[in-house]
Amino acid sequence: MRDRTLSLPAHVASLAPRDLADARRLAAAIPARANAIEYRLDGAPEKIPATALADVDPRPVIMTWRSVREGGHFDGSAEEYRRLVSDAAAAGALVDVEHASGLADDRTLVDRRRLLVSSHFPFGLPPDWEARLTAMRQTGAFAVKLVAGAAHLRASLDLAEIQRRCADGATTVFPMGPASAPGRVLAALFGGALVYGSVGRPTASGQPPLSELLEVYETDRPRLLEAAFGIVAADPSGSLSPPVHNALFRSREMPFVYLPIPVSDFDRERPFEIELDPPFRGFSITQPWKIRAAEVGVPGEDVSATGAANTLLPERRHWRSENTDVDGVFDPLSDHDTGEGRTAVILGTGGVARAAIVAAKRLGYEVAVAGRRDSEADALATRFGTDSIAWAGVEETEADLYVNATPVGWLPDDPPAIPVRVLDTRPLVFDCVYRRDGRETSTVRAARAAGCRAVSGLEMFAVQAAAQARLFGVADVTREEVARILIGGRPS
Repeated sequence: MRDRTLSLPAHVASLAPRDLADARRLAAAIPARANAIEYRLDGAPEKIPATALADVDPRPVIMTWRSVREGGHFDGSAEEYRRLVSDAAAAGALVDVEHASGLADDRTLVDRRRLLVSSHFPFGLPPDWEARLTAMRQTGAFAVKLVAGAAHLRASLDLAEIQRRCADGATTVFPMGPASAPGRVLAALFGGALVYGSVGRPTASGQPPLSELLEVYETDRPRLLEAAFGIVAADPSGSLSPPVHNALFRSREMPFVYLPIPVSDFDRERPFEIELDPPFRGFSITQPWKIRAAEVGVPGEDVSATGAANTLLPERRHWRSENTDVDGVFDPLSDHDTGEGRTAVILGTGGVARAAIVAAKRLGYEVAVAGRRDSEADALATRFGTDSIAWAGVEETEADLYVNATPVGWLPDDPPAIPVRVLDTRPLVFDCVYRRDGRETSTVRAARAAGCRAVSGLEMFAVQAAAQARLFGVADVTREEVARILIGGRPS
């Protein structure tokens, strides 16, 4: 039997195998920098022998059966739980034992060097969390873990701060749930003894892929941070901003980190007012908060022009809002031709559509706007002095340029955002949407199949991200450098 003790800190590949063959398949995809494997077995449709699992990979193995009470799927008896833990320990695995089960105090059951004691609180941090951590440490386990639900940004960051305060080399504290992403990254960088990331499919709510933690955030390289940045979105998981901005920081040896910041209520959570160590020095803003962000602080020229902001920057006594999306549309469009004497149809009524309208008008296009809600398109047309088109009438138009500024296209099964019928006249097609895996959107595929010139959302992203990075203090960033990062460092 192999020595299954684990040196800390450790990055743990968390797997949820359905059977032994699935365990082998998932294990083959584990990043080389992972130190250990966790098998989450409470959701497996059939029992997988502990001895067989222990031999799938030479790395130390943690076996876990998370109870329904603590956010998992195990609902068996206390006797069954004890038997599963005992079998795993006999197979040479480390075991994650819930403190509430009482088994952690049984020193005859598991060698303390192979015992991880945990407590999970899906609905938030309990007031007596310090006493609970103390009680878990008193079991003599090699490591203890406390996980609490984070329904909003402040709760997520608070748990990361607790991890910083409790960083003794054997304690792990991190959030779970919809707002957990920034807290998980920071908890790892603040000295978490165990850093969990998924391989294949998440094993817990809000769990990021292990490859992303290692490659994008370099959480296996704890370091002193002087500033934090982040992308504020309802769901930032599809954004390429974290890998790009963190790569730019690394290339210039800047002690910064760029975080995903999920915000479900911009007015209530107000991320720009949150105090953090390291301090926030800038935010990227994406859907659906660009119009709300324009109301924060002093607007830059393109924020005043569009009524939308994709960047917030702190100044001495206030925040400044900027909009680099306008350049993101203007520059790639100007690579093709000017809009003098030409017509453009902009699909969408949100923040990106506003940037597209301003950019197209600056190039000389005669612009018309269409939205799924005709009333919103009419209001936008009135604001910008353009025409509006009923959504149902777009396929009857013959414009020189079509811009997709709707969210349609970032999902693999989305249909083209632009009616195929309008492509017969070979217009220029500009898709503001990109897919995180770098593949063409359905809109770009349809345009090129029809013989149209097409500008992808990645081209827009490269321009706006480079401009935004310069606002964040990263010198000499070009769209070409961002494009190289996208080609060479896109997460899987």
